[in-house]
Amino acid sequence: MLIALLAVLGVDLAVVAVFAAVVYGRKRWVKRQPGAFRGAVRIESGNVHGLRSKWSRGYGHWVRDILVWTKAPFLLRNILIPADALTQQRPAQHHEVRRLGDEPTVIRLETDDAVAEVAAKTDNVALLMGPYHHPLNPDVRYPGTPTGT
Repeated sequence: MLIALLAVLGVDLAVVAVFAAVVYGRKRWVKRQPGAFRGAVRIESGNVHGLRSKWSRGYGHWVRDILVWTKAPFLLRNILIPADALTQQRPAQHHEVRRLGDEPTVIRLETDDAVAEVAAKTDNVALLMGPYHHPLNPDVRYPGTPTGT
């Protein structure tokens, strides 16, 4: 039925097949990124270009202190969320966010001008926390950090 409708509209089946292959390949590539996790994100207050106050599905992974969020369903657009601090980790309320297991975990990230919440399965808490999973030791000088003189 769908193929007949597309043929009537003049859409070539080869174009649909190529588009489906690109989307499937992109999803496979995004899922295989180091530290990638499936989840949902929303803006609690402020503004991050490309995100809304309703839960949006996708995949995330951390690059230093920046959460790279790839929005579903086509996974063609990345949104960068530079996190200044992780201020809260909590279990999700009943039916707050769906399709992430029985008890998803929600973290609250603060940026310069917004507060975002990111949810993931409880199994992926270490990936969800990213660089905030292990707090830095202030007595150790890490490579690339300026000296405090």
